[in-house]
Amino acid sequence: MQHSSIITEIDGKIGWIIFNRPEKKNALSLAMWKAIPKILSEYEQNPEIRVIVIRGNGNSAFVSGADISEFKENRSDAEKAKIYHQATQNAFSQLRQVRKPVVAMIHGFCFGGGCALALNCDLRIATTNSLFCLPPAKLGLGYGYDNVEQVVKVVGMAFAKEMLYTGRRYSGEEALRMGLIHQCVEENDLLPLTQHYVKPLLENAPLAIQSLKFAIEESVKDVEK
Repeated sequence: MQHSSIITEIDGKIGWIIFNRPEKKNALSLAMWKAIPKILSEYEQNPEIRVIVIRGNGNSAFVSGADISEFKENRSDAEKAKIYHQATQNAFSQLRQVRKPVVAMIHGFCFGGGCALALNCDLRIATTNSLFCLPPAKLGLGYGYDNVEQVVKVVGMAFAKEMLYTGRRYSGEEALRMGLIHQCVEENDLLPLTQHYVKPLLENAPLAIQSLKFAIEESVKDVEK
């Protein structure tokens, strides 16, 4: 099934979301940002699906970021920029709010909006040759409070400052050490490990996992208060 440049596949109890623009290193277009919440909603309503896994197609990237070739058209004035920003935030919010666990299966470039996308998933598995980067400071761009907040939630204040201030690239092994990802493997082992890793999520009680996801998200809000 196709949603713009996103492929959706259902394999048993796993719902796959595959970003399918390998010629652009899976850079996300505005249409793709808008499609993500719709796909997540479809998977949430499918009782057969227990886990959602997102990945990039091709050999070079998970998601290299937003498609900057669209910026002139889609972010050329304040109103268009607001619409674009809302589309990205809706995607991030839905990843956190969808009741089923979402796993990011990462290889290659995971930059900018792609890194933000992964940070809003529940779990992250990556290859050793993956590269993570949040470059707004290098590009002279603002980075919204919600986005900064999510970085801090995942890697803590110290690493959040380093990532955002420097805009440097982190390998998969570095990402594992800083808590950005949960597992790190060689590229040939990524798919088998992911399938093994999600097995308990497929076998454990789905309503228990859903309630735990909700409770964890709410517990972070309570800490913020």
